Amino acid sequence: MQEHPLVSIIIPTYNRANLIGETLDSVLAQTYTNWECIVVDDGSTDTTDDVLAAYVEKDSRFQYHHRPNNRPKGANACRNYGFELSEGEYVNWFDDDDLMLSHKLHEGVKELEKGLFNFMICQSEMYSLKENRTKGLRCQKLVSQNPLNDYIQFKIFWLTGAPLWKKKFLIKNKIYFNEKLYQSQDYDYHIRILALGESYKTSDRIGVMIREHEKNMSNSIVDNHHKFLSNVIVRFLVLKNYNHLISQETKRYLFTILYQYFLKSVGSQDLGTRMKTYSYVIRSLIYVNNPLQSKLLASVKWFLGTITKKSIYLKPLKILI
Repeated sequence: MQEHPLVSIIIPTYNRANLIGETLDSVLAQTYTNWECIVVDDGSTDTTDDVLAAYVEKDSRFQYHHRPNNRPKGANACRNYGFELSEGEYVNWFDDDDLMLSHKLHEGVKELEKGLFNFMICQSEMYSLKENRTKGLRCQKLVSQNPLNDYIQFKIFWLTGAPLWKKKFLIKNKIYFNEKLYQSQDYDYHIRILALGESYKTSDRIGVMIREHEKNMSNSIVDNHHKFLSNVIVRFLVLKNYNHLISQETKRYLFTILYQYFLKSVGSQDLGTRMKTYSYVIRSLIYVNNPLQSKLLASVKWFLGTITKKSIYLKPLKILI
């Protein structure tokens, strides 16, 4: 093992010129200094280019790239592209509006260099920019006897920036971000990893400050049908792909969430989105044994019939895989 292995910090960005400077300053403040920070822009129209140019000129450890035109728009494609460019032995995904506490990389590398784990997760604290105050931990628990089931149900939880990964582990298991998703990408990403049954190291020490601000709080999923369907599809695929690994309680939880998404779609989504959501609810029935299925299905049909005033006809739908 190298004495000071390289860490690749990968940050997608879009129109965050007002915040990303503080994010990059938090990277500069790391006590562990052997890192590269790869920022991939998703087509910003503000002064992000100017902000990044200054950091690249200041410190050669910063790289600034633009998402290639042949890659789909979105943070996930930017992350995957940054991963392809990275040269580090370790990878830390990060968001362009969060802050990395100065000890994070040092503590993570120190633990992973012991060779016992392939990733380590630190605690994250919420911070409101509007209220100028901390709001407590993102989730109290990071560890569980049943991490896959408990992560799916949000009994334990962490976001993109909290883990430090061994890159070779991600490559070996072909763990990349799903570029077709508009939301729930970190939920999907971490579930796929936990489904491998891999044990992991945790730290109770806060390593990430998640900053709440107007732009990341105002975009309700019901106002964006792409994000809405991404949430639906991820839940369905978890139920389908990991049905043999998850508990009956988790299966019912996922079915209930899918049903709730359908109820949300009534009155807030276009007919096409409602029909697609309905289709996923129906198809999920074969993966869960719920004594209330028939009643739930009847109410879904009634709701849909009331809204459309038409007979229900479901065409085959292509699922994201």
